[in-house]
Amino acid sequence: MSREQGLRYLVLALLVLFGRAASAVGQERPDHPELRPPPQLDDGWEPAGLEDVGIAPDPIREFLAEIRSGTFPDIHSVLIARHGRLALDAYFPGYAWDYEGEGFRGGWTEFGPETLHNLASVTKSVTGLLAGIAIDRGDLPGLDAAVFSFFPEYAHLSDEGKAGINLAHLLTMTSGLQWNEQDVFYSEVENDIVQLFVVSDPIEHVLSKKLVNPPGSQWYYNGGGTNLLGEIIQRSSGDRLDVFAQKHLFSPLQISDAEWIFIQPDFVYASGDMKLRSRDLAKLGQLVLSGGTWRGTRVVSEEWVQEMTRTQVPLGPSQGYGYHWWTRTYTDGSASISAFLADGWGGQRVMGFPSLDLVVVFTGGNYTQQHRLDEIVTRYILPAIAN
Repeated sequence: MSREQGLRYLVLALLVLFGRAASAVGQERPDHPELRPPPQLDDGWEPAGLEDVGIAPDPIREFLAEIRSGTFPDIHSVLIARHGRLALDAYFPGYAWDYEGEGFRGGWTEFGPETLHNLASVTKSVTGLLAGIAIDRGDLPGLDAAVFSFFPEYAHLSDEGKAGINLAHLLTMTSGLQWNEQDVFYSEVENDIVQLFVVSDPIEHVLSKKLVNPPGSQWYYNGGGTNLLGEIIQRSSGDRLDVFAQKHLFSPLQISDAEWIFIQPDFVYASGDMKLRSRDLAKLGQLVLSGGTWRGTRVVSEEWVQEMTRTQVPLGPSQGYGYHWWTRTYTDGSASISAFLADGWGGQRVMGFPSLDLVVVFTGGNYTQQHRLDEIVTRYILPAIAN
């Protein structure tokens, strides 16, 4: 073989090897650009590759494919952060929220990093954070403060039993006031939370309810209490709730696009339907996971975060309720893993796993069917945590 022929064969061999390598790379992630490190945006998040933070990519690749195939329907985004770095930032098209739409579906939307998403009752967990900030600042005197002390003009609605309702009861949903939110569907005007938008005086609507259980004795899901809490923060701080939130929570988190809705012109709906970007939603999880700090800045006290995410009311063997945040225990093999959650109708969820230094966020549109987020977490995400 001549020197010229040898060089030709060498070049051909290198081209074949290069082609195979390129093909392998293309086959590895043909439909999952999300498996690459998320984009670097000017929002405070530091991106990372999955393996850089100890997350095996294969289980993640598998459930992303299952979402696209429709096995896990109506998921709009999945984000994963570990060790304070954003490692997954995946989005899927779907229908935006619309209360008046069929199946609560609005327009078809290509969800992405800049899309504001309806958070449903995750809003309650935001209000829980704001309550802690207000207490830290001295705007609120403490959890044992009587609710009626903030509403002297409604003193005529109080009685010996109601007088014992305090801020802690609102935060743990144990006020004992009659409420039908779990018994009447949200599309029905008779639902008490819908009534807040119908009656002329939402505060009176809540405070006029009769006491059916002693305060602190029974848990019942009550967004009316959350809206009382929002109004109390507003009255005590002197700032409308959305302004207070922007000053003391969102601005320190580099969040500028939060949208609230209003029951009345100066009455912020504190229990539902605020909108955030998914990446900003993940910041709330990271804030709580970090004990109340974001990028080294203290936003809310560590003491509040600990109490807020501690089980204040047990709701079963693996679930409880804190101060407008849920607690849950997951099983990964033989290990039990504790988590805190902000949870909203349709599949809106912020999850923090302190022992894994892990934050997981979902948004979705499962308003008329049960989502399967826990299955994704237990089958794919937790097993993917390598170290």
